[in-house]
Amino acid sequence: MAKVTLSIDGVEVTAEQGTTVMAAASSVGVKIPGLCQYDGLSTHGACRLCMVQLNGTPKPKPACATPVAEGMEVHTVTPRLQEHRKVLLEMLFKEGQHVCAVCVASGACELQTLAADVGVDHVSFNPPATRQTLDLSHPYLGYDPTRCILCTR
Repeated sequence: MAKVTLSIDGVEVTAEQGTTVMAAASSVGVKIPGLCQYDGLSTHGACRLCMVQLNGTPKPKPACATPVAEGMEVHTVTPRLQEHRKVLLEMLFKEGQHVCAVCVASGACELQTLAADVGVDHVSFNPPATRQTLDLSHPYLGYDPTRCILCTR
């Protein structure tokens, strides 16, 4: 397969054509935040936390679903992207009524870790007034839709 050369945050990267920006970044140690990308599952770009800025493109693109291209210049950290990620995480916390202090996954949670990395230490949105019903129909698993972040995993 053909190789392409691109730049990610000023680092020159060579990757196979068809590789995603997220995978190319990861191959050189550049971490792009994201919650929906998971090896072995199809890519949906659902969480929108992995948005990156490409030179010559007016709108950010999801790194998990954007293939690399020859000469592409990718920026993973800009003030606009940081603010975007912060607002999205705040919305996820409030919509899902996440309260880390009383959660059994506190300290071992991707959402909590990402929030700390991005600087979300409080949430300014009001939570929804209703709580959805737990689904305990499976003998081993329970599903709490109020804690679901719609990552498609």
